[in-house]
Amino acid sequence: MDSAVSQLSKIPGVSVKAAEGMYLLGIRSMEDLKGKDGDEMYAALRERKDFYAEPCMQKMLKIAVGMADKGYTDKFER
Repeated sequence: MDSAVSQLSKIPGVSVKAAEGMYLLGIRSMEDLKGKDGDEMYAALRERKDFYAEPCMQKMLKIAVGMADKGYTDKFER
């Protein structure tokens, strides 16, 4: 988990907490974010009882998905 969260949190505008949320949703890399919907991801996190999704996290998820969809996948996976 630590490695994936560390990589995901390198995405500009994405906190470690948001990266942890992505991990809980099965996201392990930028490639996994392609084609996802930030709003749906946020809603799924809000439904979880074991994770508190802060309101600002919705924007972070949208940023991450947007960067993945635009092809910035290998820039942050080093």
